Amino acid sequence: MPLGLAWEELRSLCQLDGGAFRINTLKQASRFCLRWARRHYENFLVASALLPAGTRSHVAHLYAFARLADDIADHPTASPHEKLTLLATLEDNFLRTLHSSSDSGNPVLTAFSHTIRTTGLPLTLLSRLLTAFRYDACFQPFETWHHLKWYCQHSANPIGEALLFLHNACHPLALCASNALCTALQVLNFWQDLSLDLPLQRLYLPLELLRRHHILDASVLWRNSAKLQACIEEVDDFVLQHLRHAEALCKYAHHPRLRWQALITLAAAYQLRKRLQEYGERILQHRPKLGLSDGVAILLRSWRYRSS
Repeated sequence: MPLGLAWEELRSLCQLDGGAFRINTLKQASRFCLRWARRHYENFLVASALLPAGTRSHVAHLYAFARLADDIADHPTASPHEKLTLLATLEDNFLRTLHSSSDSGNPVLTAFSHTIRTTGLPLTLLSRLLTAFRYDACFQPFETWHHLKWYCQHSANPIGEALLFLHNACHPLALCASNALCTALQVLNFWQDLSLDLPLQRLYLPLELLRRHHILDASVLWRNSAKLQACIEEVDDFVLQHLRHAEALCKYAHHPRLRWQALITLAAAYQLRKRLQEYGERILQHRPKLGLSDGVAILLRSWRYRSS
């Protein structure tokens, strides 16, 4: 969900000098990114206190860059051409900042370029993220589950891979489990956002799923509860399969702080899945959120994983 920044504000955050958001120091840039990460509702912890302090700022820098690009791609009034042009400006100015001998006045570009320089985070992760955002800018429904998983490989999985990289935990089995978790989180978000996306003609469920249940038009989902429930059950099966695979992350994420982050995130994903199941057909009218009442269940499940 976008933060609601006006298009001109997003443009400012893509300029080298940051426009209205101009900063003078890296400390100010990092503080801007941390505030941005914390003010935006997410189901799962972003740059949380579970992570080491030295890593937390880098995660916030990555999040701010991804959030900015995502808000550009999802802007409700800009045309696809405008979105692609601004995404290209963002990428070009980021690379200019990265290879410059001095930081720009842009808080997001300054902070994220610092992270890339000091950690060696692969630029291929950034390229994959931007590929997903360009897809969103010119959105077309996914034909198959395979296409949806391709999107997750570019939109969600790079975030988990970056966390592993920043904690020196890129074990192959950890990467596989992280990708399973991030893919599950992405599909949970698609499920959670049905009431927001469908009225905007954005269907993030694969078309093969609808065709399998003889749905030729997404509007049928509002009129046929049996077909809606059948689609939800298939989405739930996909999520559950990936969450079970993701449980291995708690074993292979050897950094203790990262392991706790993984435990909490996995438990929160299961809790969100439970909430979405309980919503049933109401998912087309309201977007459920995890709240304080879910916290105890998440902590208890996390502890069970930790003790197993």
